[in-house]
Amino acid sequence: MSTDRDRPAPRPFSYARLALAVLGAGTSVLVVSVPVIYGVTRVSAPAALVVALLAVAVAIAVMGVVANRMVDAAARSLESDPHPAPPQTPTSPSSPADDDH
Repeated sequence: MSTDRDRPAPRPFSYARLALAVLGAGTSVLVVSVPVIYGVTRVSAPAALVVALLAVAVAIAVMGVVANRMVDAAARSLESDPHPAPPQTPTSPSSPADDDH
């Protein structure tokens, strides 16, 4: 049975990590679909075109799912942060009369 202590601390959100994960997911779908497209090409060219278009659509869908999951995880970690940033108090602009020079 795992507890909260067993889990590693969540990493801070990174746009670079998001981009690499999304592009990696899309690339992996396309890499897997290329042999399928090649095999279907030997049977029927129009069918291979349909399979290629479906592969692109699936790649886009997978990229969206990966991006949403990563952003949602980052949002959840911000909401459950036990150490929120202190509130910023607005400061009034200083006037030249306030200077003691």
